[in-house]
Amino acid sequence: MRHKTTIFYTLTDTRWSAALFILALFSVYAVLPIFAHYLLLPNQYFVDLAQLSAIACVAICLGYFLPLVDHRFREGAPRIAIDSQAFHVVVWGTFLVFLLITFATADAVPIFSALKGGATVELDEQRGEFLKGRVGVEAALSYLSTFYVSALLPYSLAKLFIERSRFRYLLLMLFLAFSMSFLVKSLFIYVLVPLFYLAVRQKRSILLPLSIVIGSLVLLYLMTLLAVQFDADTVAPSGGDFFDATYASSVSSGPIEFLLWRSIAVPMFTASDTLLVFKEQLDGQLLWGATSSFLAWIFSLERVNLERLVFAQQFGGWNDLANSNSVYFTEAFANFGWGGVVLFSLFIGQSLRWFRKSRDEAFKALWIIYCFALFSGGLIPLLLSNGYFWMFVLALFIKVKSGSRRLARRYIAAERPARVAVQHSVR
Repeated sequence: MRHKTTIFYTLTDTRWSAALFILALFSVYAVLPIFAHYLLLPNQYFVDLAQLSAIACVAICLGYFLPLVDHRFREGAPRIAIDSQAFHVVVWGTFLVFLLITFATADAVPIFSALKGGATVELDEQRGEFLKGRVGVEAALSYLSTFYVSALLPYSLAKLFIERSRFRYLLLMLFLAFSMSFLVKSLFIYVLVPLFYLAVRQKRSILLPLSIVIGSLVLLYLMTLLAVQFDADTVAPSGGDFFDATYASSVSSGPIEFLLWRSIAVPMFTASDTLLVFKEQLDGQLLWGATSSFLAWIFSLERVNLERLVFAQQFGGWNDLANSNSVYFTEAFANFGWGGVVLFSLFIGQSLRWFRKSRDEAFKALWIIYCFALFSGGLIPLLLSNGYFWMFVLALFIKVKSGSRRLARRYIAAERPARVAVQHSVR
């Protein structure tokens, strides 16, 4: 079946990245809070959140249209060349060493405990201890995991699929197995979304993209079943409002309601709770980068673990392993005020322009997971801990050269018919 439908192509097109990201932000962090405030649960922090979201959306739009470094993406722009084969060997070789050390030193592997019928509380503890609970030298494993899973492996895997490497499916299974091993449901998104992007851009049939979407939903459902054990003897009625952390849908109804609550309500009220903690517990005093352990160390600031403070506010107690992550502009506001929201958003808009201008399809395949990370996390950790600072250095100054130009031409030839189809449909 030929690529007659353009919906997947449009949704993955980097030309629409800023518009789609702005739409998502405005819907969840502006429209939804106003709806909840006036019709369901009056909360002034919902209104404050909507105002921040509106400013952020405008600034992203402005940043996206600024041609600041377009010259870096022109044909013939000087770049440092790296052989792709050497690049992949280093990335996956070091990742295998990381895996061996991580599993050899782990007290328990959450997915194995889940398959044996472990209780929800036990699984929660194991998920936290698997990486975040490491101490001493082993604490570096958590940072390495984030760096590998968030940026480096998705980029390398996308590159391997473009190059039609004979090892691509084996490494895909390895990446997917690690992502599922400690039952963090969002991690498999970093595996499958770049491949979904490539499938849409390369294929003339929508069968493969549809299969990835359906398979992802099934996988998410199964992981939720494993992560949340529903015991008839411990079921309690739902408590609290839907737009509040006290809403116990994960206990009362099942995985579908739990996923809806997690996807719709949790991002919004966690962002508003972040504003509440900042204003009421931290007196609204700007933190000047203290939410980042790296910046706090550089500038000799006392580290403020804002995400952990928000978790304590939501669930009534401090937890050394649990965080409540919030959308990037709440981090920007807590650290640098309204000016921080504008500057962070301008940078994000500009970086989305880099995804559009880049000629490296493996890099372009990361734009969706980049936006996903910003939707529920801060920009500072995304750049420093998740490795996107280095991905942008790669995009602007480095070229990972494939061994065969024929493969690159084949990829371009596969994409061109779909692009032409989109142009004709727009006309």
